Amino acid sequence: MLKNRKAYMLLMSFILFVVACSSNENDDEVVKEKDTIAPTIVCMDPIRFIAKPNENKAKVIYDTPVGMDNVAGAKTKQTEGLASGELFPLGTTTNTFVVTDIEGNQSSCSFDVVVTQASLTGTEPYFFGEDPTPKGKKWVKSENKSDEFNNNIFDNTKWHKNPATDGFGWYGRPPALFDPQNVTVSDGNLNVTTLKYNTPKNVNNTSWTHGGGIVRSKETVSVGQYFECKMKANKTVMSSTFWLSFKQNCSTGPFRKLELDVQECVGRVHSGTANWAKDFDNIYHSNTWRHNRPCDTAIDASKQSPSKKILSEKNNSRYFVYGCWWKSPNEILFYLDGAYVYSITNPPAEFDLEGHLTMAIETYDWNPIDANNIFETASYDELTTKYDWIRTWSLKDE
Repeated sequence: MLKNRKAYMLLMSFILFVVACSSNENDDEVVKEKDTIAPTIVCMDPIRFIAKPNENKAKVIYDTPVGMDNVAGAKTKQTEGLASGELFPLGTTTNTFVVTDIEGNQSSCSFDVVVTQASLTGTEPYFFGEDPTPKGKKWVKSENKSDEFNNNIFDNTKWHKNPATDGFGWYGRPPALFDPQNVTVSDGNLNVTTLKYNTPKNVNNTSWTHGGGIVRSKETVSVGQYFECKMKANKTVMSSTFWLSFKQNCSTGPFRKLELDVQECVGRVHSGTANWAKDFDNIYHSNTWRHNRPCDTAIDASKQSPSKKILSEKNNSRYFVYGCWWKSPNEILFYLDGAYVYSITNPPAEFDLEGHLTMAIETYDWNPIDANNIFETASYDELTTKYDWIRTWSLKDE
């Protein structure tokens, strides 16, 4: 009996040993399998930047790609190219990023940064920084809406300078007349000169004591185009402008009276200037208007949507390049010296009409002619708004 009991105990010990071993084997099977799934990473499309004229590098800022993985701990590293915010040389730089997970699985992606140099030669728009040209498109100059003013002759085939014949019938805002005699082309510039008349002029049943001028394109520009000018403002209280004027016809339409200002500034402010305009001699000021007119019954007051940037320089201190991409009826982008500055979106009306390029030098009641004006003491250059060139561009397929 004792012998059988010992045998029984030995058998039970063996069974428990086997069970324990089996349990340990099952525990080993619970260990996770090695992660063999590679992480993912996505790079952006090629991006294009433009360096300033005479510079061979451009500071390029981009969104750095970051990899993703099914397990936390993956790390992304740039293995080729230059980091965001560095100076990229002219040409193409390929940026490559590799993401590695905790098991050593890897994925990579690459994208190109293409840097070209800005040019003022007129072969393309003056841009620098991120190139806004849509992929697959190129800018082509509209020659009949552009002028380099290098022939010292006012081109009557492209421009109006007489308000009596330009189809608008607007002679100016008193006391300054839009006088065609004040518009000339010389020394590679379109010049619009301001002055005080020795004897007031009577034109269109109005007495005018001062003179300015207005120039309008004979052909119209339209949505989708980019237009720019290189302009130096005069130093008087009168304006220097570059804008689009739109015709209105209360019989046949269009009934909306629109205005798109690319740049509107004055050469001088003083104690009598309206408070809101105290910076108008050192400003980049753009605007979109829907003017209140009797036949536009949809509105009962003029509406505007402006934008501006205060400058550290006077507008009359040098030539500035003012640009505008009329991208869509509800999105208009503005550029200063080739760089994007701001946009006007959702203007007070859809800007889907065709307009005329306009350069008007006029007086304002919010910046009136004061006793200390310079009309009789200033030089010709100080009295004159100068346009080195005006260019219009259209997008075409590459």
